[in-house]
Formats: sequence, C-alpha cells, structure tokens
Amino acid sequence: MAPASNLKQSSMDSFLHHHHHHHRPNPTAISKPETPAAEAASDYERIRRETIRRNQEFLQKLGIASATAIAHKNQHTSSKRRPRPPPASSFPLRRSSRNKRPPHDAPATSEDPAPELPDPGLIDSSVFQYVCDDEEAPLRPGAHLAESPSWSSTIVGFRVSGKAFRDPSLARIYSIDVCSSKKDRFLVAAGGHRGFISVYGGEWGDCENINSDGEMMDGPLMSWKGSPSWVSGVKFVEDNPMLLVSSSNDGAIVVWDLKKQPSSLSSWSPPVVAKSTELHTGGVYSMDRFSCWIATASKDSSVGVSRLTPAGELVAERNITGHHSGVIRGVCFGDGKERLADCGVDGRICVLDPRSPEPCALTIKSLHSTGVNTVEWNKWNNFLILSAGSDPILHLYDIRNAAGPVHSQLQGHVESNTGTCYRIYRPCFVGGKTIATPGQGTRKISLFDVEKATLISQGILGTDANLIMFKDDQQHPRLWSAAKQINQLCPLAQT
Repeated sequence: MAPASNLKQSSMDSFLHHHHHHHRPNPTAISKPETPAAEAASDYERIRRETIRRNQEFLQKLGIASATAIAHKNQHTSSKRRPRPPPASSFPLRRSSRNKRPPHDAPATSEDPAPELPDPGLIDSSVFQYVCDDEEAPLRPGAHLAESPSWSSTIVGFRVSGKAFRDPSLARIYSIDVCSSKKDRFLVAAGGHRGFISVYGGEWGDCENINSDGEMMDGPLMSWKGSPSWVSGVKFVEDNPMLLVSSSNDGAIVVWDLKKQPSSLSSWSPPVVAKSTELHTGGVYSMDRFSCWIATASKDSSVGVSRLTPAGELVAERNITGHHSGVIRGVCFGDGKERLADCGVDGRICVLDPRSPEPCALTIKSLHSTGVNTVEWNKWNNFLILSAGSDPILHLYDIRNAAGPVHSQLQGHVESNTGTCYRIYRPCFVGGKTIATPGQGTRKISLFDVEKATLISQGILGTDANLIMFKDDQQHPRLWSAAKQINQLCPLAQT
C-alpha cells in the first residue's frame, strides 16, 4: 500500500488537474437544435456540476467538510466564478486544535466562503505518522523533574539498553529532549553542530533488550538545518508535543510544527510557527523550559524569559542583565518558573527570581579554576546546585549556605592527569541521591553519591559522551547520553 503522504499528494494533483482543465471547450461537441448561448450554458452547467462532484469527493476524503454540506451550499450559490483566495503563507501560524471546529458544524449559507484547502506544499510529517501509528496514544512530554519526581531508590549503576540513535548530518549533539507516549512509543529531539536538528522515534519495549557491541542503530524520522549557526537547545512543548522549541548561537528562538513537512524532497524543514530574535543581541548559549516558560542564557550577558502561548507564539517577558560580566553559559529552572540558576565565564553562579525588581537573589563565587559552563538544580530538594567547568572537578552547592560548596571535590570521572576538559560536558542529578557524569576520553559514565561525595561506580558506555540527561518517568525512568549518537540506559537500583 502506498504511504499516506503519497496518497494525499496524488489526490491534490488530481484536484488541481481537474480544476485547471474543466473550462476547456469541447471542439467535437455535436450541435443541437438550440441557440449557441443556450448550448454553451448547458455544456458549462454539466461540466460545473461534474467538477463540484469531484471536489466534494476530494474534500470528503480530507475530512474538511461533508459532501452533504457542500452540496447544500452549492444549491444556493451563483454559478459565477469566485476569485481565488490568496495562497496561504508557507509558514502559517499554528492555531490550537482545541479551538478548531469542522466547517460543517456551522450552517451553510450562500455568503459562506469556499472551504480552505490544505497547503499542497505541506504533507503529514514522518514524525506525525509515527505517532499516529501508536494507537490512541496521545504524546506527552517527559514530566519535568520538579513536578513529580518518583525515582527514590538508590541507584548503583546503569546498563545500556534498546536502540541507539544517530544522524550523519548531526556530527555533535549539544542538547536533547524526550517526549513519551501513553502507550509504547517515544520521541527524542536533538540539536547541535552546524545548526542541525533531528527527531527520532523509539519503543519502550526495545529498552528491555540489552544492547551489545552489535547495537541496533536508528536514523532520524526528520532532520533539517534549523540555524545558520549551532543549535544550543531543543525542548518539546508540554501542552503540545508536536511543537518543538529550539535556541541557537545566532540569537534566535524558534518554534517548529512537527506535524508537517514539505512535500518536496528538497527540504525536510517543518513549518516555523514562531521566531524571536528580540530578546538577545548575542547568541543563545543554553535554554531550559518549565511548563510554558522558556529561559535562555546568552553571550550578551543576559538571561531571557519568554512565555509560550497555546497557539505556539513566543511572548518576551523579561531580559535580566547586570549580574554577570561576560558570557552566560548555563541556565536551569528550579521547582517553578520563579526560580532560576545561571552560570558564566566570570565564575559566578546566580540564583534568580524573574518576578522581582531585583531578580538576582543570590550570587555564589564558584571554586572552579575556569569559568562555569553548566549548572543543574537537584529537583528533589531544590537547595542543591551542581556545577561543571572546564576543570576535571564537579562542585555541589547548598544555597542555604552559599559560602562554599557542600562537597568541594567530586572527581575521578576523568583521568587524573587531565588538567583541562577541552569539551563542555553536562552532568545531572539522578533520583536526588546520585550524580551521573560523562568523562572526557574515558568512554564511561560515573556515578557519585551526593551525601558522601564518593564515587559509587563507573560503567563503560562505548562512546565519549558530553551530555547526560535523566528523565524521571514513573514507568520508564531512563538515563540518556549524547555526543555523536544518543544512547539510552536503564537504571540499576540497590536491592
């Protein structure tokens, strides 16, 4: 059977073909004993009704309007041709599907405009088709850890499981996000080097299979160049996971509609729903999301706060400046939109309240020998902050006692002779009691005990990851690692 996308395109081609040719006169028509005017009118009416019938069938297949409603409408409509409406923009603003009503819900009158046809240049995307194949399973993003942390067992290790994901166009990944379905499937988004963004699909059942050296590798469902520079962040939208937010080094924040993609093979880029370049005068170094709130850290020494509307529009709420000297490299939400942490090349970590006239509530002078690259909240208690720089030491801070770190040294995740980590790496909290981190050149993931500041275990990953992310899904808790490819790991709890 042909793919749904091909069937839809064929229907559209057929419709356009008939619409283009139905006014041609018939040179072989046999003359009847009627006046020329009457003959032309009769021939025109026959062709017009045939065209209406074909259009009804086409619209009914698309689900735009019922054939009955269209027929009823045309009985009251003049036979004069109406001017064609202007073509829709190639990047239409998305409207919430909850506010949509089928056209046949409204009473049909002679003043009603002609039904709006879908843009023939866009078809259902491979991402959307993959989601629809997961029967009656609407997607939901992985819960924000601050909202419902559920993993409380002590984790002693991980095992690499399920499929790995890789896009040859995306040479190095700087950000990932995961969106799980209520049934068996999930989506993974990744962005990074040269501005490429990829979206992959997987099944939770695959995660139960231990991955070996001959690991299963999947390519992307969609892949496109989302920025002329590099992509610093990707996040699924909580209320509508078919929307994806990206940030990039050119200072742009973009909302993409993953439901559609161009019918032409010359581009896979989905439609742009909204784009903002007003918050920052420099590149966006990192981005985080809490509910409908987006925080961005920029090279212009500012933190931007934006709000995403249900229609997918970006509203700039605030630009926070003056608390750093130099580039701000990391930003992270705490347990709500009113609590942010950021970090910069000046070695400072700042706790911010965007609601306050003086938003910088606390400044911590870090003990890193270099600037601070990443910062993470412990979402299970909301007073511990983890930071990583270019030195081989992680630092953990208690914002209730900001004079110094709780544990001044968490080390052992890189070789002892490593003085500087030349790649930015991102550790994360796992279950509140442990910290997972990659280690440059080791191809390992290391686990630290938060309270004891000791190394619990190390496991061979097989690839040199620069990014670790833990998703605390109650049914499918997973650790995700990324660099040139994305791996998923199942936690091993203490028995």
